[in-house]
Amino acid sequence: MKAHCDGSGKGEFSDQQICKAVVAMVNGKKPSIIKVDKVSGNVTHLSYIRPNDGTSWALRCKLEGSTVIWATDTGRWRTGQYDSKITFSVNKQSLSISEKYSDGSGDDKTYNLKQLGS
Repeated sequence: MKAHCDGSGKGEFSDQQICKAVVAMVNGKKPSIIKVDKVSGNVTHLSYIRPNDGTSWALRCKLEGSTVIWATDTGRWRTGQYDSKITFSVNKQSLSISEKYSDGSGDDKTYNLKQLGS
């Protein structure tokens, strides 16, 4: 894995690692089960097998500055008025994901490089 600081605010984290963290957080899953299937332009395609019932879930993710937008594989991008807003920030070796809901509530989660793999 190439680790570098490129001035993008992502530090050592790749777009794919950031997407993996967002998919894990939004779906309440461990990042270790999230797999990157392919990258098409600026869109990362990911999937995971849900441990409790073995069903397969596919999602898409893209970064726009410090904002992360996601969608199910065939669904709409979560950019509507009532969709949560997801942002990320990097502090040294940790990636913080912040999700804010339309009612003002929210959730924050922090991941490290080891949790997100390469």
